[in-house]
Amino acid sequence: MFENILAGFSVLLDGWPIVAALGGLALGVVVGAIPGLTATMTIAILMPFTFFLPPAVAIGFLLGIYKGAVYGGSIPAVLINTPGTAAAAATCLDGSVLAKSGQAKKALQMSLYASVVGDLLSTILLIAVAAPLAAVAVKFSAPEYTLLFIFSLMLVAAVSGPNPMKGLLSAGIGALVGCVGMDPASGSQRYVFGSTDILGGVPLVPLLIGMFALAEVLDRVSKPLSLQHIASQVPTTAGPSLTKMEFTKCLPTIFRSSGIGAVIGVLPGLGAEIACWIAYGVAKKRSKEPEKYGKGSIEGVSASESANNACVPGDLIPMLVFGIPGDVVTAVLMGAFIAQGLTPGPLLFVNHGPVIYALYAILIMTNIALIFFGLIAIRAFSKILALPQIYVFGCVTVLAVAGSYAINSDFFDVTVMFIGGIAGFVMRRTGIPVAPFIISMLLTPMLENNFRQTLSMSDVGLAIFVQRPISAGLLAFFVFVAFVLFRSAKVRRLPA
Repeated sequence: MFENILAGFSVLLDGWPIVAALGGLALGVVVGAIPGLTATMTIAILMPFTFFLPPAVAIGFLLGIYKGAVYGGSIPAVLINTPGTAAAAATCLDGSVLAKSGQAKKALQMSLYASVVGDLLSTILLIAVAAPLAAVAVKFSAPEYTLLFIFSLMLVAAVSGPNPMKGLLSAGIGALVGCVGMDPASGSQRYVFGSTDILGGVPLVPLLIGMFALAEVLDRVSKPLSLQHIASQVPTTAGPSLTKMEFTKCLPTIFRSSGIGAVIGVLPGLGAEIACWIAYGVAKKRSKEPEKYGKGSIEGVSASESANNACVPGDLIPMLVFGIPGDVVTAVLMGAFIAQGLTPGPLLFVNHGPVIYALYAILIMTNIALIFFGLIAIRAFSKILALPQIYVFGCVTVLAVAGSYAINSDFFDVTVMFIGGIAGFVMRRTGIPVAPFIISMLLTPMLENNFRQTLSMSDVGLAIFVQRPISAGLLAFFVFVAFVLFRSAKVRRLPA
């Protein structure tokens, strides 16, 4: 391990990984601060342009965007009561009230500092547990991975959106799309309808660009651009600053919410959107002044922001260790890892240890740099929001087309991108969540291969899952988690 740490830092000495990560962080903050733009959209669009870069540079840049966007969403949430990202929705409750009462600066500072603390604590957890978990995961074989993939698909489908049946429908469609191409066992063609372009499967990256970037553009242009002239309505960021006493008083809430966010990030399918609400609810119950929540509680801002930012490193744990995306953003990031030859899973730490430890260092470095970028963004918010929406989404469309074509210099990829954009737009309008579709599409081929291997290993059929100690333990744990989630049904009753 010590050799990998030294090798990881030597990767950073080149300088470009640091520059790329900081550039991605700055871009992410801007993206998060503009309602309508998302980290998923930005990463999907820019990912093809990173394929020709070294792994530490490319992945560091995309991770910077991810971290910056999650924080950036809190700025419009406080100032105009409009979350820049879904993960900042709970911040609106108290942040906007504080802004209207002339305390916008205090709310924005608490948001920034809580985000940094939550992200840092979760990054430490990632560094501490990822390698040991990978050492355990190396002992997994086909039955264990089959159970992991099945549980992940069920969890993602069940908690995505207010209607679990639509989540299951989305996951089912994703599974069918994941089966397109050549059967890995028999070599027969499946769902290709005579097209040779999809014999190797539906191109993943163009589909991601379409479903997240183009679909968002279609969704936005089909609505009135109500944010075009909102810059003049932004409250002033002048006013009292956050005091040391106020921050210290909120530290227990920040630590507790960071833990909640990190744990939720580890569970596939939940993500920062749910973590912010759960942490906010727990903080309100544990608070000595619960009556202030929703009426301008600085503690409420600290709870939601520390939790959603703690999800970022937490989401990376299942992706890096088991090859299972923690949320839709890490599903897109997983495509970037694979394109760089870094196949997520336990062997990633063995085969590419220096790169992983370089990424750890980048996570810590960008966490510290977020303080400076955040303070700049707070002051520049009105200018960021004043960007004409028609130009912003026009640039997004051009980049989407260029990025899709740049992958293989093939217009078929552009066609897939447009089809994905239309499908994503229809899914948004019908309330069908996109996340189960993407994650199911990614996991289905791996689930199929591992399930086939499991059956070939077994003389007792499906009983092999309870005969092996590790798989039996996993099965018992998954049943317990499913029982707790569906029995309480608290996740589904969270306010939107």
